[in-house]
Amino acid sequence: MSEALVRSICAEFDVTIIPANEFPKPGETRAIATLTSILDKHGEGHLRIVLSTLMETRGNQGLMISPILWATSDLVLACSEWIEKDLSDWYQAWDKIPVGWITWHCQSLYGVVKVRPAAAGAMYVMLSAYTKNKADRPMDFNFIKRTDDMQDALIRKQAIEAGKTLLEVKASVSPREFRAWLREATGMEPDAARRYMKKAAASQSVTAGAIGNVL
Repeated sequence: MSEALVRSICAEFDVTIIPANEFPKPGETRAIATLTSILDKHGEGHLRIVLSTLMETRGNQGLMISPILWATSDLVLACSEWIEKDLSDWYQAWDKIPVGWITWHCQSLYGVVKVRPAAAGAMYVMLSAYTKNKADRPMDFNFIKRTDDMQDALIRKQAIEAGKTLLEVKASVSPREFRAWLREATGMEPDAARRYMKKAAASQSVTAGAIGNVL
């Protein structure tokens, strides 16, 4: 029953289903199993949006292959609010993105990254750039700040650990020996060593003045 319904829906959009051993031309697909799975998983309305998205937008009629059908299905789900709000804007954005070019490059990742998620991500980035409903929104860089904060925390931790090592060595040798060790064993500049030791001292609730003129 599902396959019969898929064939009926495909006929609505002038999609011709061809044998699996033939190479599809624009408007043709051999991915009947994929279309049936999409139908079974998400329903008729969803499948119609997937087909219309590819068949009714510029240059995409020749991309009715399994990974792109699935990627389009994923984007229809992810962008449901956009589609409900302004279906014509959805189609206009698809008119502008180079789905074939994206597909070609994503296929070069085969064996490392699956084409379906790679294509969906690449298409989403480009679609977002071309929608009038999203393009005017201020860019939110909070995720970058969070990433930077985590990176900064890691760097601070590494700096403190380095400073602790420097303090331990300094406490065990004379100033002259410490300077020689710093130069020969680490290659670290004196100013950098001071900064690391100050960070370590501060983390141990030791005043910076306790370090004194360490070099």
